[in-house]
Amino acid sequence: MNESNGNQNQSPPRQVSRREFLATAASGFVALSAIGISGIDFFKPPVTPIDRESSGVIFPDPSLCIGCLTCEVSCTEVHKAAGLSSVSRIRIFNEPKTKVDPEILSHYPGRGSFIQQPCLQCPDSPCLPVCPADALRVEPKTGARVIDEKACIACGRCAQACPFDVRSEAVATNQLIVGQKTRITYDPVKNVFAKCDLCYFREEGPACAQRCPINIRIKQGIIKSDRMCLDVPKSDKAHFEQLRDQQTV
Repeated sequence: MNESNGNQNQSPPRQVSRREFLATAASGFVALSAIGISGIDFFKPPVTPIDRESSGVIFPDPSLCIGCLTCEVSCTEVHKAAGLSSVSRIRIFNEPKTKVDPEILSHYPGRGSFIQQPCLQCPDSPCLPVCPADALRVEPKTGARVIDEKACIACGRCAQACPFDVRSEAVATNQLIVGQKTRITYDPVKNVFAKCDLCYFREEGPACAQRCPINIRIKQGIIKSDRMCLDVPKSDKAHFEQLRDQQTV
């Protein structure tokens, strides 16, 4: 009430002349000029996902996979321990077309053939701009495309926008049916969507690559290979194109 009475007693605002307006605007540009190059940043639009590629990406080699599901289990464990959704961000599918590496055949005969299907950390990130809650973001340290579970409203638009599907769940190695169709998965327990975030909260990096038994044996020299079953190379155009070709066969 007092505020409205006060407003009634105030005199109407003074009209600013054109000369005064131009003088004020000019002083503002002079101030920005004094700032120097950093002042140019003032006019830049907000940073978009395409302005920064992720520092790495889960790069699988299906020919080295033994379908042990250690990557899926490790992913679940570390995210659950961090208070995040426990759905695995990487999934293994049976794939008869995969040609298994001879080293794997000699060490693990009769294991079958598989393909790993994680998020590709797309440079243009089509999942980000469609989120109505701004729950998807580029994580500052790793550049990973991350879903903020506290902001996620489980609308599913990110999963629908993801351009990379997954194999039919009928051939999922873990035999679980969760309704997953792309690289972004719904968690009915927490009512959020989840995707690979490169385990940005771990100093050791992605748990799937660190704990993969094939990776461990390659590093120990038990399995002779110049490639890793799950690698984490720099995310760049060449690697993305390789992944895209591999993951869309």
